[in-house]
Parts: sequence; C-alpha cells; structure tokens
Amino acid sequence: MSTSLTEPTIIGGEMAILDRTGHSRQIWDPRNPDEVEAARATFNKLKGKGYIAYKVKPDGSEGEIMTTFDPQAEKMIMAPPVVGG
Repeated sequence: MSTSLTEPTIIGGEMAILDRTGHSRQIWDPRNPDEVEAARATFNKLKGKGYIAYKVKPDGSEGEIMTTFDPQAEKMIMAPPVVGG
C-alpha cells in the first residue's frame, strides 16, 4: 500500500501539562472520539483549577491562549496558575 503525497496527514494532538514535578503529557488522535473526550476532560479539569492553556503553532512561533479545547490543535501547553509569595 502506498501513500500519495497529496493526501493530508492527520497528526495527533499533544497536551504538555506542567506542574511542580516537571511535566506530563496526554496525546490523542483527533479521529478517535474516546481519546478526544479524555483529552477534553483533562483540559476542562485543569482549566477549572486555574491552569492557562496555550496552543503552540506548528512552526514553533508564538502561540495563543486557549479558552476552549480544540481537538485539532497539534500541541498545547497547560501551565499552572502563578502563586504569589
């Protein structure tokens, strides 16, 4: 089986979750509804805890803040709220 160069390649999503221990990540295939819903649940749970979500552009340039989960996002970073001291 061969793949045409004109066929779109579906890339999975990756959510990097930063915390005091370093970071973890969650990945999903946008074609898999169960994986998308699991990632959406994680996103919403972290947003509820005050995390800020950033969508990272594929070329690595400046991204944008996300307020809702985007299953087509290739990469996002979830950063915890800043704690003053």
